[in-house]
Amino acid sequence: MADKTKIEWCDSTVNPIMGCGGCELYPKPGAILTAIDTELKTRIEGWKKGLAREVFRELIDVAWQDLLEKIGEPLSGHTNEMTTTNIWHLRTQFADRVKNQFGGKLSFAALWAVESQITCYAAKLHLNKGRSIVNPTRNVHAGHALTFETVTQFPGRVSDMADEVDLRGADRPDKPWLNGLPRLVFVSDMGDALTRKTDFPFLQRELAATQSENGLKHLWLWLTKRPGLMRLYADRVGGLPRNYCAMTTVTSMKTLHRVDELRDVNAQCRGLSVEPLWSSVADEIDLRGIDWVIVGGESGKLGVVREFHVEWALELKQKCEQQGVAFFVKQLGKCPVLRGEPFRLNAPKVDDWTEWSDDLQTREVPEYFLYYRAAGVPSPSALFSC
Repeated sequence: MADKTKIEWCDSTVNPIMGCGGCELYPKPGAILTAIDTELKTRIEGWKKGLAREVFRELIDVAWQDLLEKIGEPLSGHTNEMTTTNIWHLRTQFADRVKNQFGGKLSFAALWAVESQITCYAAKLHLNKGRSIVNPTRNVHAGHALTFETVTQFPGRVSDMADEVDLRGADRPDKPWLNGLPRLVFVSDMGDALTRKTDFPFLQRELAATQSENGLKHLWLWLTKRPGLMRLYADRVGGLPRNYCAMTTVTSMKTLHRVDELRDVNAQCRGLSVEPLWSSVADEIDLRGIDWVIVGGESGKLGVVREFHVEWALELKQKCEQQGVAFFVKQLGKCPVLRGEPFRLNAPKVDDWTEWSDDLQTREVPEYFLYYRAAGVPSPSALFSC
C-alpha cells in the first residue's frame, strides 16, 4: 500500500492481493522458451527448437544442487520447476552458455531474448526482492509475495487505505490535473487480484472497506488483465459500487478482446490502460461504454524496450475526442519514435511532459470522477457485507 505514488493518473495504490498468473508482460515459461528459440534460430546456425528448455533445465538443476549445499533445505518460494522466475534469475548463466558454445557476440542476443519477454514492472520488483534459487539466502522484501507467481492475499490493506485522508478539494502540486477530485486509489498495481476465482470470497470481505463511511470518500480504480473474471465478480456482488472504475489493459491488437469483456462488467465507470502500447490500435478499438483511455509507451532498459510511435497516441486521442472519452497521456516510454525517427528528449524521466508538443500534453479524467461527490459523500452501502 502506498498513500502517495508517482503514477500520474492516481494518488495512491493498494494491493489486497500481490502476484499474478501471467500475461503478455509476464509470460508463462513455455511462451518465453518458444520466443527464445525463435529468436536464436535466426542468429545461430544449429540452434533447434527445444534447446532453450534443455539448457534452462540443466541450469535449474545445477542451481538447485548449489542451493541445497548452501542452505540444506529450500525455503518457501524456492522451486526447481521451470518457472518464469527461475528463467529470469538464470538468464545470465544462459547467456554464458550460449557464449561458450556459439561465440561471445551471441551472448547479448541470448540475454536480450530473455529480457525482452519479461517487461512487467511489478514482476521485476518481485524478481529483484523475492525468492531466488541463485541467491537462496536473500530475504523476501516485506510486503511482497514470495515470487510473482505466488499469488498472495494481504488482508487489512484496503481498510487502511480507506482510512486515508479525504483529498477532495485538495491541490496536488505535482499532479494539478487531479485537483478537486476525491482520492484516486489504483487497486492492483503490483499484481492481478483477479487471477483466481477462489479469491472472490476474500476480495468480497476485503473490499467491504471501500463501502465504509471513509471508503466512500475515495474513488477506487480497479485494473485487471482478466475482465472476464471481473464480470463474474461484479455479478456475484450485484454490480461494482458507484465509487469504482472498472479497468483493463490493452497492449496491442491481440488484447483488444479485453475491451469487449470490460463492457460486460456491471460498473458505473470503465477505463483502459493502453500501456505499454506496442502497435497502433485506434482503427479497431471500440470505445463504446468506455469513459477513460490512458496511453503510454514501454519503460525499461534501452535496447530491450519496444518502440512507442507517438502517432499511435495521437490517433487514439483523436478517436477519444470524436467519441467523448477522456484521454490521458501518461508517458512516452523509453524509446519514443516520431515520424519514423527517434523522439529525442533531454529530460531523463519518460513521464516529464515539459518537452512534449501541446497536442500530447493531455491529461483528462472522466466527468464521472468530477460529479461522483457533487451532492456529498454517498451513504454507506451493504453491498459487500458478509
